[in-house]
Amino acid sequence: GGADVVELLVPEPGEFGAETWLNGSKVGTPGVGKVDAWAPYSADPELGLVYIPVGMPLMDEYGGHRPGNNLFGNSLVAIDVKTGKRKWHFQLVHHGMWDMDIPCAPILADVMIDGRLRKIVAQPTKQAFLYVFDRVTGEPLWPIEERPVPQTDAPGEETSPTQPIPTAPPPFARQSFTEADINPHLSADEQADIRKRMAGYRNEGVYTPPSLRGTIQMPGHNGGANWGSSAVDPTKGTMYIVSKELPTLIALQRPGAATTC
Repeated sequence: GGADVVELLVPEPGEFGAETWLNGSKVGTPGVGKVDAWAPYSADPELGLVYIPVGMPLMDEYGGHRPGNNLFGNSLVAIDVKTGKRKWHFQLVHHGMWDMDIPCAPILADVMIDGRLRKIVAQPTKQAFLYVFDRVTGEPLWPIEERPVPQTDAPGEETSPTQPIPTAPPPFARQSFTEADINPHLSADEQADIRKRMAGYRNEGVYTPPSLRGTIQMPGHNGGANWGSSAVDPTKGTMYIVSKELPTLIALQRPGAATTC
């Protein structure tokens, strides 16, 4: 089954990627190393490759018990079906803590780009980024840059200092929710209440870490691209994505603490 295949993608000590699970967090810690791939896989029979959209390690909004980037969580992994070995991989989110696991099947297409026919694999995400690769080599079609992101203030948590951001195409959904986005048709009192609440939350963009005081997430972990949300027309070189924008509040709670948000 798919779960058994994916468990083999969690590196054991000495294997490639084991160094991304720091302080022995993978070894002997129940639940820490579990990574699933609940979205459908995609396959290229001619290349003999299967593309697995790997989900994120437990827990979805907190990873203080699993320091490091946590390969192969939140990764697109190409597997050679004849050997069972990894052909290439790309981690879309380092040390996931936003429930931004990959939500849909990778899209395979042969399209003309700059006058050249390219075999591509395109992976939509909840955070509204589209990651596009050469499906043979795993090389990004357009540069993907490691850019600084906001850092955590949650006790015991460790944030990756950067996240991989595609330079093209641009995000297909809004990635921020500010006071300017409050529904103007609400009453003045309702708008004022929302502004007051928002002032106390962390709200620094798409990779603002979950926090004890609450973090605003946009397009939200149920937003962006989600289940069965995308398709491509290779004759036109056009991709279609059913995108959702659902602002979400993520609030961490100390063990035994009452809900405050």
